[in-house]
Amino acid sequence: MKRNPLLVPAALAAVASVAAIGYYSGRTAALATLQVRVDTPAAKAADATISTKGKGSIGTTATYTAANRRSATGRLLTSAVSNPSATAPLPPPNAPLKQTFAELKARADAGDAAAASRLFHDIQNCAEVQRINQMMPNFANRVLNGDPSSMSPGAAQRSDRMLGMIQKNLDFAQDNAALCADVGPDEMAALVPATLEAAQAGDPRAANCYVGANLNNWPGVLDNPNWISDYKANALPLATAAVQQGDWPMVGLMASAYAGGVRSNTMLTQVTGANPVQAYSYAKLMSLGQPAGNTSNRATNNLTNLASQLSSDQQQAADAWAQNAYQQYFASTPRQPGEVGNAMRSCQVGP
Repeated sequence: MKRNPLLVPAALAAVASVAAIGYYSGRTAALATLQVRVDTPAAKAADATISTKGKGSIGTTATYTAANRRSATGRLLTSAVSNPSATAPLPPPNAPLKQTFAELKARADAGDAAAASRLFHDIQNCAEVQRINQMMPNFANRVLNGDPSSMSPGAAQRSDRMLGMIQKNLDFAQDNAALCADVGPDEMAALVPATLEAAQAGDPRAANCYVGANLNNWPGVLDNPNWISDYKANALPLATAAVQQGDWPMVGLMASAYAGGVRSNTMLTQVTGANPVQAYSYAKLMSLGQPAGNTSNRATNNLTNLASQLSSDQQQAADAWAQNAYQQYFASTPRQPGEVGNAMRSCQVGP
């Protein structure tokens, strides 16, 4: 197959602060134009077994009122305005974070839900831009330096897919270059507190990101041990509030945390502890929302395995709890394919 040259513009160097990558050969004709740029009673009986005072029960009283939540779709509720500044317009989209940070933080600290959400998303975007600028140039070099003539068809296809991924990432960085210009350590150090504040204000993505975080998402945690105590105090109330808003990804996070095990060894698991009854309860709730025609053998096997660890009474109570929770919180918010799996990537932005 004839290969055409691929131009990698010097914009990669200009924005990512690395040496320019020149001409590279070995791409398919389809990629020849690619330019890489930076850029119920029963429920009561269930609650007797799945204690509303226990960790992670949906009956746990949340500390955040409906007045400052978002809907499960992410739309800010009109009742969320809690202070005069919340009626003021936000800075224009993509305005440099370096210039808007102080205003957004002050408004977020004063209870402005929209400002809190905006600050979280802007800092998160800039954190992703930094990651891209640090990693993608070298990754692009390695991919582009491969010799297509020595690749099998499958390897060439994988290489082309990687190039497409690189392009999307670099485009994201370029599109957010103005937003993130001159952003430094002071702004980036506010990411974890901003995530918590936005989650408390009702941003569903922030809540999933915060509750489902691991220490790799929190650079600087050793210098801020209060972040750990904040997490222990806030993770379950946030999760409860999100579930009560019909948030399927949060159900997935809770099911995984209560299941325990090596693959579920997150900070949330350390808060909840492993609990087969709770794990089955949330897994059962997920199964009730399984999208039609999208049956998962893995999920079915997991539910069967968890059920085997329960007594008949425990399973009956958990089934009743899950059915009640589904009818109360999720009947009007159908679960979408891939939605629960995406919960683990709530802290990831970009393409």
